[in-house]
Amino acid sequence: MPALAQTPTLSDVRQAIVRYLIDNIGRPSISISEVNHSVRRMFPLCELTDWELGYLIARSAIDAGFAIDFDAAER
Repeated sequence: MPALAQTPTLSDVRQAIVRYLIDNIGRPSISISEVNHSVRRMFPLCELTDWELGYLIARSAIDAGFAIDFDAAER
């Protein structure tokens, strides 16, 4: 019997964001949209709104020294 998917905790989501930032450490900026899509693929049952997740991504990225690229997803 397959295991039931569980809603991730805020800690799980933060850990996924930090993992994404570490994997992209060579880039001077990140796109909130790219990280958002990555987190949503990892945690399809994430209950955070796009705004809440975007804010969490932005705070984590800025704290880690990244610039935020708002247009990267449109390129």
